Amino acid sequence: MKKPVVLVVEDEFIVAFELKMALEKMGYEVCGIESTGESAIESVGRWRPDCVLMDVSLKGPMDGIEAARHIRARYGVRAAFLSGYPTDEMMARVADLRPIGCFVKPLDYSQLTAALEAFFLGGGTTVG
Repeated sequence: MKKPVVLVVEDEFIVAFELKMALEKMGYEVCGIESTGESAIESVGRWRPDCVLMDVSLKGPMDGIEAARHIRARYGVRAAFLSGYPTDEMMARVADLRPIGCFVKPLDYSQLTAALEAFFLGGGTTVG
């Protein structure tokens, strides 16, 4: 069985590297790490990952929610969002994207694992 492929989009290198290592330990293939919304969109077009682990705050003019909106519209790829400072406004902005999950940093990896397993065991779809 093919390992699910995940793209990590996080502008803090140490956090991104830690996520990559944790995802690989969970059995996922990480196709890349990006730090901007624009590079994330390009990378999804190139690699076609099964999902994106997307930080809300990114370098550059485009935040993670806007990048995820482009990725979902263009490629149909869903995202799980990460934020150090989740707000009601942020949750309202991501709701129509049907995120795999929204997680607060520092991450609780057991919650991330459960959400990704539910997504992939459901054939790449989640309820909602």
